Parts: sequence; structure tokens; C-alpha cells
Amino acid sequence: MSVLAVYLARLVLVRFALLLVGLTAFLLALDLMANAEAVLSEGDSAFLLARYAVLRASIVASDMIKIAALLAGLLSFATMIRHGELVAAWNAGVSQVGLFRHLLPAALLIGGLQFVIDDIAVPFSVDALKAWGVADYRPGRDGNSRGKITWIHVGDDIVRVPTANIVGSSLSDFAIFQRDPEGTLLARLDVASAQYRNGSWELNDITVTTSGNGARHHEARRDWPIRLNPDSLAHLSSHPRQLSFGQTLRFAGGDGQGTFAPYVYQTWLYEKLSACLVPLLMLLLSAALAQRTQRAGHVELIYLFGAIIGFAFFIFNGVALAMGEVGMLPPLFASLSPVIAFTAVAASVIFWHELKPRPA
Repeated sequence: MSVLAVYLARLVLVRFALLLVGLTAFLLALDLMANAEAVLSEGDSAFLLARYAVLRASIVASDMIKIAALLAGLLSFATMIRHGELVAAWNAGVSQVGLFRHLLPAALLIGGLQFVIDDIAVPFSVDALKAWGVADYRPGRDGNSRGKITWIHVGDDIVRVPTANIVGSSLSDFAIFQRDPEGTLLARLDVASAQYRNGSWELNDITVTTSGNGARHHEARRDWPIRLNPDSLAHLSSHPRQLSFGQTLRFAGGDGQGTFAPYVYQTWLYEKLSACLVPLLMLLLSAALAQRTQRAGHVELIYLFGAIIGFAFFIFNGVALAMGEVGMLPPLFASLSPVIAFTAVAASVIFWHELKPRPA
């Protein structure tokens, strides 16, 4: 890397690290104040509070990375403007596009950190908190176990199984509602148990009730031709936000397996990828704002415009994601449209200033 690229990376990454730690610590303090009583109900020990804070840290940090990246970019460029370093870089022949190209290493590092936290740290922390069953992760709370019943989409069929009856690679005392492609109920299967053996599922002690005439008959054993991975059973009721990329990809497959509709998993699958591009976008926006405020001569404007644009992006992204979750927008469009739209705006500003004729 060039000297300028190393300098920009150090400038941005140091501020990003300080901001991420500070914002995460602040929000964890608020979280502990709200949930300290529930945590200490397990035992009066400071160790429990520390354990809860450590497990929650990755979840909070995952949300703060985007904000910290924006603030780090704004602070870095404001410092360069105040010390005249941007003018020196431009006078040395570094264009706006070239300046952003030197920022790419820092943006890629932050984007990689976002992916690692979302893919490894967050699922691990959520699983540990659910196993602990503390605060908002107590059994029966919305977003964790969906009450005491887990509903699963398996192709055209619907499976209703008590959450407590999902143990390892087996299910017990559950019902399968068989439907045709139009959603018409064909039959109900009340199953005593199901085991995953030799790559396939086996149902035992089945009572079949035919829809229409209500006729019943009993079957001792039946093969269940689905591709539901037993490793996914523990995550059936987990929201896609809490799953790793691989787990989300598995549920987003064409078999329609999971508690949520397939398009919900697909939306979050693309969202996990687009989230890695947001730090890149935040630095691009900071570079565009630095160009604008440098010419205006008011450094404080970079903070004002940065806050407004950042707030607008997060609102737009939240609305698009919500519309993708309810099926009002295609999953890919819901996840990528905010990033593409704001990237186009920032790039247009940068290229517009780049193409403007400069005085001799």
C-alpha cells in the first residue's frame, strides 16, 4: 500500500475502534441497567453481569459497526480538512476517486469485521443466551421460541411440534398437515416420534386422518422424504437475524423449510451480505461530504450533513428490510436497494466535483 493509503487506514481505523468500543460500552451499560434484576435472579454475583455483558457485546457491536464507520469517516475527513491535509493531497495530484481508492483497505477490513461478527459471534452469543434463558432470552419470549409451539414449513406441508419435543436429531408428539400446491388440506398425520437415520427421516406410530371424509387409519412406520437437516432443528424458531450465513442459506433453499417463509430467510441472506458493504458506503459518503464542505469552508457542515444522510440511510434500510420481510418487495431488492441508491448519490457527487473545470 502507498503511504497515503496507510495513513488513511490508520486515521480511520483508530477512530473506528474507539467509537465502536465506546458506543458498545454505552449501550451495554443501558442494557445492564434494564436487565440487571433479571440477570441477578440467577444468583447474586458480579460474574453473572460480566457474563451477560460479554455475550451481549457482539450483538450490540454488530448494530454499532455501521454507525461507528460513518462517524469515523466524518471525524477523519474533518481532521484532514482542519489541518489542510486534504488540500495537500489534492495538490499532490490525488483525485477524489483516487482518495476513495486509498480508503478501500480500511473499508474492507471493517466490512470483514461486520461479516465475522454476524456470522460467528452473534449466533454463538444468541445460542448461549438462549441456553442460559436469561432476560429477553427466556423460553417463551417472542423472537426466541415463539411460545411453546414451533411451526415449520416443509415444502407444501406444515409441521406443528412442541418446542420442548425437539431434542437432538429427533422429534416427538407432533402433527404434519399435508397440503397440495394450492394449500388445500389433504390429510393430518399425528406422529409419535421421528428419527433421522442414515440420511433420511423415519416416522413411527402414525395416525392418519384424511381430510373430507375424516377416515382414520394407523401406520407403524413411514419414510418422511424431506431434506430437513437435523443440525437445523435447534434453530428452527430462531429469527434469521440470529443465524449464521450458512444456516440462513440452508433455510433459504428451495425446499421451504423453516419457521418463517422462504422469502424472509432470503431477505436476511442478502442483508447479511449487503451489511458488509455499508462501511464502504459510509466512507464513500464521508469523502463526498468532505469535498463539499472543503469548498464551502465550514467544517461543521460535514457533521450536520453526515448525521442527516446517515439517519436517512438507516431509516430507508429499515423500511426496505421490513417490506422484504413481509413479502412486499423482492428479497434482493429489499436488501440491496438502500446501498445502491446511496452509493449512486455519493458517487455522483464525487464525479461531479471531479469533472468540474478547475481554475488555472
